Amino acid sequence: MLALVALAACGGSDDPLHAVRSAAKKTLSQTAQSTLTLTGARLFDGTPETILGRGQFSFSKGLGYEALQVPARGRRASGTAYLVFLPQRLWSKPVVNTALPVGDLWISANFTGSRSSGSTTPSLALVLESLNPQLLLEEIATGAVAARSSGHLVINHVPFTRYVVSVDLQRALEAATTGAIRAAIQQQLTALRGQGTLVRIVAGVDGAGRLAQLRSSVPGSKLGTVQIGLWTFGSTIPLSLPLSSQTVDVAALRRSHGTVTPAWVFTGD
Repeated sequence: MLALVALAACGGSDDPLHAVRSAAKKTLSQTAQSTLTLTGARLFDGTPETILGRGQFSFSKGLGYEALQVPARGRRASGTAYLVFLPQRLWSKPVVNTALPVGDLWISANFTGSRSSGSTTPSLALVLESLNPQLLLEEIATGAVAARSSGHLVINHVPFTRYVVSVDLQRALEAATTGAIRAAIQQQLTALRGQGTLVRIVAGVDGAGRLAQLRSSVPGSKLGTVQIGLWTFGSTIPLSLPLSSQTVDVAALRRSHGTVTPAWVFTGD
């Protein structure tokens, strides 16, 4: 989807860690459009596949909207699942809604506790928030402990300085006091149990000092390699939430349907 051209020169700040953390913090104060590519994702039936998405985010508000292209399975045609993000609540509109209560189009999950995910499971927060650029941005801003410059790249004629960043998820968790992002970090640490607390994120900083390219494999998510591009900074993103009359809480679905998997909130079947 995006053409990447690696250049031979090796540049960046004299202090790569300061540069990349500053870029993450600057980006978190802005709005942006986004592109998403999942390579080798095993979310739906264990078969590796590429999944695409597009979104728009107001990071200072923790607000985001995203559309994810869900592949066809069996008799269900391919379609688009829609996501809405707030710091303590997530919504998903699956491809089909036949299994939802009559009149409901959206599934919601609340994450209000400081140590748990409230009415749902941390794995749901992990998968949904791994599609949200805010998760990786906040992990870098609060948990980055080392970084090295890794040359330059050009994407769609825009040059970036590339950094390889080591993030201590335990440190990032301590900075995330409540909400879905905290639950997502907790679940990553659970997936890494016995393997330490460090993860690697490859980040691209543009000429304006914004962190506009992100690539990582999020532990425990089954999403393969997550690659996010941020564009069109500064656009206006209004608040527009699903109607409560068309929304069912995932806890109610668990009582009526049993386990609600992360894949199910995208497909609805």
